[in-house]
Amino acid sequence: MRRQRVISRLQLGPIVGHTDEASARIWIRVFDDPINYKLRIQGAGLFDFASTETQPEFRTAIATATGLRPDWRYRYSVLRRGRVVARSRGTFRTMPAPGSMANLLFCVISCSATHYDGLWEMFSTFVEKAKPHFVLMVGDQVYIDEDEPNVFADHFESGPVARRKALVDAYQANWSREPVRKVMASVPVYMMWDDHEIRDGWGSLASDSPTMAAKYPRGTEIFRKCNAYFEDCRDVYWHFQACRNPMALPGQTLPNYIETAPLPGQRRAMPYVFQCGRLVVLVLDSRGERDVFRKDFPILGAEQWGFINQVFDTLPADVEALAVVTPTPIASMDPDGQVQRLLGDRTDDIVAFRRGDLDGVLRPHTSGDEKDIPLAVANVHLSRLFGTPLNLGNYKVSNIDEARDQWSHKYARAEQAALLRWAGKARVASTSAGPARRLLFLSGDIHVGCIFDIEASDPDFTAASLTSSGISVLQDEVLVGVYADESFTVAPGIRSTLREVVKEFNFGVVQILPTGAGAEITPLLAHEGSSTVWGLDVKDLL
Repeated sequence: MRRQRVISRLQLGPIVGHTDEASARIWIRVFDDPINYKLRIQGAGLFDFASTETQPEFRTAIATATGLRPDWRYRYSVLRRGRVVARSRGTFRTMPAPGSMANLLFCVISCSATHYDGLWEMFSTFVEKAKPHFVLMVGDQVYIDEDEPNVFADHFESGPVARRKALVDAYQANWSREPVRKVMASVPVYMMWDDHEIRDGWGSLASDSPTMAAKYPRGTEIFRKCNAYFEDCRDVYWHFQACRNPMALPGQTLPNYIETAPLPGQRRAMPYVFQCGRLVVLVLDSRGERDVFRKDFPILGAEQWGFINQVFDTLPADVEALAVVTPTPIASMDPDGQVQRLLGDRTDDIVAFRRGDLDGVLRPHTSGDEKDIPLAVANVHLSRLFGTPLNLGNYKVSNIDEARDQWSHKYARAEQAALLRWAGKARVASTSAGPARRLLFLSGDIHVGCIFDIEASDPDFTAASLTSSGISVLQDEVLVGVYADESFTVAPGIRSTLREVVKEFNFGVVQILPTGAGAEITPLLAHEGSSTVWGLDVKDLL
């Protein structure tokens, strides 16, 4: 007789998700049926786990603990059929009640590759000792397209079963590392995806665009393949990340419109908002509905813009600080700088898509050789002279998507300026003529840590913009002038100035001190050793 398998551990987790002043979500991945598991919160009771799926595939589940005390530290464990599962213990602290004058501390991280531990061990120690209220993981929690095995390279054209298993294995490998596991089991973690959960530059190439697919029939098959791949990545993202985020529930002061994963064939952004004491955090999704060739709202989409306006219109009067998360930095690159001049107008991918050339779109012939720079410079000037992109040469052509990914790109600048101005106006929305809220922008993506100071008029405001990137992935090229410019005009009346840049592995730490008259915000970048950076600005040649 075959012996029954004894299950004594979880496949992955536990991970603490959205937590407010009275409840918390705990996520696990199991080997069998989630119905066999319960969450035990010391001093609060037992809570059932419920599968995140209608049919078992990933075996992910969430338990929601309710009836908790505000700003209180709880210990928990996961039980299987009444017995504690090995390595399933953790802690979390509930949020201070809305309106509380509690001082707040939270962290920001992004860009976590599996092949480097980077600063994870140091970050785990910091979380254990400092006990932040929550951690924002603002993109590229896994590198589907760069870590080995490379899921995009190996499974772009695979069937969905093999591809989805490979995607899950990538999450499993990354999050099973001990310092990563410890952090996510001990503090509320909020996640938003970026391109590397899908493929580098997702949504910024013609292959990903419903607009281009409708315009160029020969590219339809390319779009179909890319969209099928995207939807598998999105499903895995939902069950491993997004399902723990705040959801639309009746009676909430702040709105959320996402309740479940978008349907097949549907492009839909998945933003969310939550409150911690006198801080509100708005987390925006710049990948879910991204189509840079769409005429209106190409980055965030019309539905998400409606959500943004609703959040800003319903901010509670006693909120003193507003943090806006955009996975890519809101104002780190000069729209008239060398990167946008060199690559911002090129259309190589569109030409390849129009003729049905898959490799030409996704794997263009590219060069980083300095001898090709003169032709790239000539291309800029001649394209302007003739009034059309000539696409001469192939210097850095594979980075077209990187240029389009930035808010400084011509396709995104209208939304960039609108978001900055609307956030500025939200500082005084529903405050009954009281003190203006303080404003902070947060981001990741560029593999460089930096802090910018944003100054604006109409409305008048100042705000810091902190980019924490990456905790285990870094650039190895020129920094200032390429990934971050020093001082530039974002839009009329809006200027961004670089305060600090860090090329080492880093994580962000933010302290919020409510005063009753507008919070004091202190953003910092934690890293090892001293940081020396250099740059090269050849904008005047372009």
